[in-house]
Amino acid sequence: MLDINNIHSTVLRVDHLNIGHDGRDLVRDISFELAPGECVLLAGPNGTGKTTLLRALAAEGVVLIPTNIPKVKGFTVESFVRTGCYRESDWRGRVSKEVERRMEEALKMLGIEELRKRDISTLSDGEFQKACLATGLTRKAEVLLLDEPTAHLDVENRIDVLRTLREVARKTGTAVLFSSHDLHDALQVADRVFALTRDGRFLASAGTDVLRAAFPALANLL
Repeated sequence: MLDINNIHSTVLRVDHLNIGHDGRDLVRDISFELAPGECVLLAGPNGTGKTTLLRALAAEGVVLIPTNIPKVKGFTVESFVRTGCYRESDWRGRVSKEVERRMEEALKMLGIEELRKRDISTLSDGEFQKACLATGLTRKAEVLLLDEPTAHLDVENRIDVLRTLREVARKTGTAVLFSSHDLHDALQVADRVFALTRDGRFLASAGTDVLRAAFPALANLL
């Protein structure tokens, strides 16, 4: 586990943020910091604002990988990653050699370099999730936000993707904040836990106590 107390730099700081929709606050007074290389689980029951929070955090230097990105036929893994880097492309959609170099490094790190010419529609869900991660790394994200990256994955792929998130954080120094309902598996890779409760509280801890507050019915199992 990463020793956050010994890390003095911060890649994302949030102070007294309120989130909600349709004129109604879901959670108020959200404050936290993320350190380089930190992997953090965002948990909470459905409807407590996890996706809303991640969308609110998405900004310059912060890359959000949403859930259920469509695997559109006709895009290879390479072209999919390049498309994700559109802000660094020219008017003809071409990216620089530097972007290409970063893509090569990302594909190699994630172990999917042999898939570069594969149509993304033919990838397994686990392989496609890694292609999405490659896009974030190629964009030099200081912070990666992922909304339910293990949704719809089988047990083996779920564990593989979660371990990959932790490896990415450690090797690149990118801070990773991901939401998940797979609490048991996610806790194995998380340095800390952020939790949203049904009564609109934001809680943060290095242990599982915040999960007991967010999921009272599971208190004896956490």
